Amino acid sequence: MAMVTDLSGIKRIVQPLEDSGVLVQRTDEELLKTLDSFVVVEREGQIIACAALFPFFEEKCGEVAAIAVSPECRGQGQGDKLLDFIEKKASSLNLEMLFLLTTRAADWFKRRGFSECSIDMIPEKRRKDQSIP
Repeated sequence: MAMVTDLSGIKRIVQPLEDSGVLVQRTDEELLKTLDSFVVVEREGQIIACAALFPFFEEKCGEVAAIAVSPECRGQGQGDKLLDFIEKKASSLNLEMLFLLTTRAADWFKRRGFSECSIDMIPEKRRKDQSIP
């Protein structure tokens, strides 16, 4: 689970993806506010990957977000390991469905068992509140 001391490491790996439009831009304040939803992978004291799970308990579903792997570790299965962990965490929280909003990397998620769905299938709160990271 991510801690406050992980903030700079998370920013280091998500910043290039935010800059290129792959990930949603998040301020340090937004990251800190949602830090308890993030998980990180460390190697030799450095954050090499992160992901977030934002649960919607009433709807029994969760949003997968901010999956990022440092460039030097891509292709080593860190993204797969993170998604496995997120799926297990969602199950332990009794969430029955996971969703993500993406325009990129959809093929990777499809290979992992995700399928495209209507925006109407995600929680209304998420559809309406564009400030949710």
